[in-house]
Amino acid sequence: VYVLQPPSLESKETNFQEIEVDLPPNIHLIDVRVPEWFWNMTFPMDKLVKKGIYSLLSRKIAKEITRTRNIDVILLYNIPQYSYLGIKGPVKVFDYADDYMAMLSFELGKFDNIFFRWAGKSLLKGMMEKSDLTLSVSNVLAKKSLSQNIHSTIRVLPNGVDLNKVKRAKETPLKLAYKKPIVGFIGAFEYFIDFDLIISVAEKMPDVTFMLVGKGRLWDQVNDKKHKLNLDNVHLVGAVSHNDVFRYIDQMDVCLNIFKKIPISHGACPIKLFEYLSMGKPVVSTRLEELEYIDDGFLKYGDDVTELQNSIRDLLSAKNVAPNDIAKYEGIARRYSWQNIALEFDGYISELSAK
Repeated sequence: VYVLQPPSLESKETNFQEIEVDLPPNIHLIDVRVPEWFWNMTFPMDKLVKKGIYSLLSRKIAKEITRTRNIDVILLYNIPQYSYLGIKGPVKVFDYADDYMAMLSFELGKFDNIFFRWAGKSLLKGMMEKSDLTLSVSNVLAKKSLSQNIHSTIRVLPNGVDLNKVKRAKETPLKLAYKKPIVGFIGAFEYFIDFDLIISVAEKMPDVTFMLVGKGRLWDQVNDKKHKLNLDNVHLVGAVSHNDVFRYIDQMDVCLNIFKKIPISHGACPIKLFEYLSMGKPVVSTRLEELEYIDDGFLKYGDDVTELQNSIRDLLSAKNVAPNDIAKYEGIARRYSWQNIALEFDGYISELSAK
């Protein structure tokens, strides 16, 4: 497996943040050189521009690797990689991991207009139709694509959880000084998370500790609001290594899967949900369309301050998680393990290779 990666970048945007990872010997990271003066500049729409330029620069390297290393499959994951489809030989797989058009509108900001949206839709449609296979992260995105007459072979391949990390987390628990009970959140501090709702509930529940783990462009804003309201019961942990994510979840009594009800949220398949459930933790969530395919009656919901507060209280008042819910949590963890998802992916690739 050969993975092309851009240079590191100091950025609050989670897509650019470095992560710690233990690579097996058959994965090779290849750095793509981008002019330093350009990469470190800040300008309007710089995320989109940098991704576009990086994709163009990396195409030449990808083409050379394909030729010299006998590559069988090229896995693409965003719209700027459209030009990769011109590389002859390997099977092309497009990983449709988010609602890219909803993301595009947000990232464009004041530059959002009908021309850019049309261009984005055209490229996305081309990515899906010219790829040999499109993997949709959610049923919602897959159905949306099919309803727009996109002629592509689409399979739903969801996000998942690493059960080995779950096991290690339980063997090496954290020792936190936070007051119990703890209501926790893990994830990106980005525009699709409803931090206003979380903070409002924390303000009404001073006897409960709210532990928010992660980083992103909204971190400073959330931190400022916490101090403005003098919320001593809210703790912003910041970014942690992925191995430690499960150790923090282990300390939570109730976990939050709270999103703003916008298209990118409804089409998401939240990794945090599977991480919470794999640790046997009860979850309160916003009602999202994709959860209709996942929830088997074990989630509590909170779409507003009153409902979220009541759901948290109900879960905290229960002495233990019900045995039938634990069984459902374990079933979800097995179904959505990265190991099983990898086997599904392997099956799709084998099917394409046979053709």
